[in-house]
Amino acid sequence: MSAQTGATLTADPGVAMLALRRNPRRAHLIVSSLLGKHVPVPAQVPLSAAAALGALVRGALDHTPYVLGFAETATALGHGVARVCSAGGGQAPYAHTTRRPVPEGAHVLRFEEEHSHAVEQVLAIRDDTALRDPGRALVLVDDELSSGRTAVNAVRVLQQRWPRETYVLASLLDVRTSAQRAANVTEVADLGACLRSVTLAEGSVHLPLDLTTTAAKVIASAAAPPVSTRSQVPVVRWQLSMTAPLTSAYGWQAADEQAMRAAVALLATRLELPGVVLVLGDEEFLYAGQLLAQELGPHVCTSSTTRSPALVVDEPGYPLRTVISFGATDDPDRAAFAYNVLPSACPDRGPAPGFDHIVLLLDRPVPPHAESGLLRQLACAARTGVQVVVVGSGTEAAVRRTA
Repeated sequence: MSAQTGATLTADPGVAMLALRRNPRRAHLIVSSLLGKHVPVPAQVPLSAAAALGALVRGALDHTPYVLGFAETATALGHGVARVCSAGGGQAPYAHTTRRPVPEGAHVLRFEEEHSHAVEQVLAIRDDTALRDPGRALVLVDDELSSGRTAVNAVRVLQQRWPRETYVLASLLDVRTSAQRAANVTEVADLGACLRSVTLAEGSVHLPLDLTTTAAKVIASAAAPPVSTRSQVPVVRWQLSMTAPLTSAYGWQAADEQAMRAAVALLATRLELPGVVLVLGDEEFLYAGQLLAQELGPHVCTSSTTRSPALVVDEPGYPLRTVISFGATDDPDRAAFAYNVLPSACPDRGPAPGFDHIVLLLDRPVPPHAESGLLRQLACAARTGVQVVVVGSGTEAAVRRTA
């Protein structure tokens, strides 16, 4: 892809690789190899990366911060950071931004992720007690920092509602230039706060001035991605109840973490899935999928659906080899995608090996349009079977097969 567009990413491929977006605001996509989002990986990869990043945060502070993850890619990453970055190495309070409906009575802030396909980010906190302390640092977690603009936009509105002394940017990969980093620090200082940064890896990205035009030409001439020719495999349905909130968007504490882990562990005892297994989360709802994959075994992979439209190229060395597209579970008129779920058609399948079993975790009942959309495509992608797990609230952890 670099030869065709001139765009390059200087970073360890084990950390991230470069792809093209179908997005006029930003033609490139930095695809994390650690996140468990676009690229299926064993669950220990994103969970360990998050724990390592959390340790860096803990080392940069002398107290327990409040952790905020950015939707949709960093919701699970933020979970993992918050889990280990209290002053004692335990759970810190956590929330993440969301693009979902806002609950009544929440404290709501809005800011822009300027380059995104979905520009608006919303923070909706039910209980803002932990955010009112100006001496408590706020950690902003994202998978990559390319300019720092989203973080600074967030700080600007956060300082107006909950002013504080310190912000920490935490990322898996930081590709900002030294000038961009200095500008971010200055902008936050002008808002009355100190800005620190921690990252697992640093790199750089080179983007030609005509990249948007070149990328559009490459996308227009690209070959059609592989499609499944298999017949549908059986679909088994489950209902999982847990006492934790269904989303951490509105706030998350240590008791919630314990409750989710207990429910996921119970579910894992009911699933007997030999062969190559993928646990697939749904957009912002991917942390539970990572925990389930971890419970099912060290070789079970995890990834999730996404809003992000990107170019698929089934060639070795490119991170997005296959795709299924469908109406999003919360809106049939909005396109959503799952990358590398279908097997690659190449001898070297890379990140798209194909899966015997696919477990789909949803935090909402399966909508009618998903039956003929997402579920049908997953049933044609898996070699042996699909398990659909609908997660709901309950007074205790419980699991039952519904079909």
